[in-house]
Amino acid sequence: MTITVRGEIDLATAGQLRDAIVAAVTDAEPDVSLVVDLAELRFIDSAGISALLRGRRRALAAGRTFRVDGAAGLVLEVLQLTGVWPLLSGEVV
Repeated sequence: MTITVRGEIDLATAGQLRDAIVAAVTDAEPDVSLVVDLAELRFIDSAGISALLRGRRRALAAGRTFRVDGAAGLVLEVLQLTGVWPLLSGEVV
């Protein structure tokens, strides 16, 4: 199952991302992997990073695999600088 994120994820919109991840974890079949596609995301702040990390935790607690994909430009740079990219991209389990 893929969640496609577009535009900006910040304090005002991070709740929507969190809700989408929770719904995906809750509604998906047990063997379905969850991928959050950031290819169309232009900006992310700490609230967005927190939503991704909490989503990952929730997915793993439910026995699902979770991976963030498609990050580029400023978004990828922010995720790398904060040290969360290896964890979110699945490079670290």
